[in-house]
Amino acid sequence: MKAETIARRPPITATPDAKIKEVARIMAEKKIGLVVIVDKSQPDVAVGVVSERDIVRAVAKGVNLDGPVSAIMSTPVITVEGDEPVWKVAEVMRQHNIRHVVVTRGGKLYGVISIRDLVAEEPVLRSLVEFGRGERHEEYAPAGD
Repeated sequence: MKAETIARRPPITATPDAKIKEVARIMAEKKIGLVVIVDKSQPDVAVGVVSERDIVRAVAKGVNLDGPVSAIMSTPVITVEGDEPVWKVAEVMRQHNIRHVVVTRGGKLYGVISIRDLVAEEPVLRSLVEFGRGERHEEYAPAGD
């Protein structure tokens, strides 16, 4: 199964000058955990992302929520191409410790996949098991290995 198959489309976007509180409102209304920040002149180019974690950190630090979202957005944007297998999406999320990944097609914004999307449907889980690569984690390896 490919990333583009489960990517949520269209992605919810905002521009870098959007207010932080406006992006938070969008997240609450749409019940999403990530907004893709796009270039004003090129709305198919992701320049950053804002996640729920970014909003919480901003609130905790006392950041002015009327300020631009560019002040708290995460960059660079972690992406996968739409034709990548879903196991690759899961691997990218694990490597970068993220819960969302931006999907592109030919380098242009296509959609977003959340960790919930990966585990929500049985065919995706089967694909992860079938094509995923087993990996040994040091914290679980017996001493001396």
